Amino acid sequence: MVKHNNALPNVHLRKHWGKFVRTWFDQPAKKAKRYSNRKAKAERIFPRPLKNLRPIVSGQTNKHNGKLRYGKGFTLEELKRAGLTPTFARTVGISTDHRRVNANKEALERNVARLEEYKKKLILFPLKEGQHKKGQINDATAEQVKSEAAKVHNTSRNIIDLPKSDKSAEFVTLTEEMKKHRAFQQIRQAQISQKYGRKRHKKAMYAEACRKAEAEGKEKPKTRWEMKMKK
Repeated sequence: MVKHNNALPNVHLRKHWGKFVRTWFDQPAKKAKRYSNRKAKAERIFPRPLKNLRPIVSGQTNKHNGKLRYGKGFTLEELKRAGLTPTFARTVGISTDHRRVNANKEALERNVARLEEYKKKLILFPLKEGQHKKGQINDATAEQVKSEAAKVHNTSRNIIDLPKSDKSAEFVTLTEEMKKHRAFQQIRQAQISQKYGRKRHKKAMYAEACRKAEAEGKEKPKTRWEMKMKK
């Protein structure tokens, strides 16, 4: 005997599409709410800025590495060049990241200059009124504390914005020498030289040792393979 299940199957009907679609109609309201929250936080934490200072790094992969973005924190080398320690840097609104390393000199100098600019603009209030101490960043003087600049709160999201890059193209006259230049072959040759550079260097060193032994009348030095076969 076959039993029939009269219950409807669990199917998604077209008229139920609203249950499975995520809308974003509150986008303008959320934007206004974030603005009001930032404004309230700025008043609450005054005179501290809204966010910590972050470094400028390049994007990942070939698709994005031509663009600059904000990183997680400054490297230990960048802080050392700027005359700061990681522990002290965190107390004055500077983000640090002990895992990141500097891949090139250009990025290192850019972030060191960013730290130096921050140090010049920073007004460091003394912990105790009237006691202006000196250190890695000296406390602000009494005149700086009472100045108008100290009363203006930095509400910028990134403290110091990204540098504007010049995207204008430079036009040059195409010469015959440029037409004959084989750029792709030059790149491939550089890759091959890097790949086999260690082997070629060892081969050249062995040839030099053989010539030196022959000139002095000594036995030719054995290669690693010959010494292994002898064993």
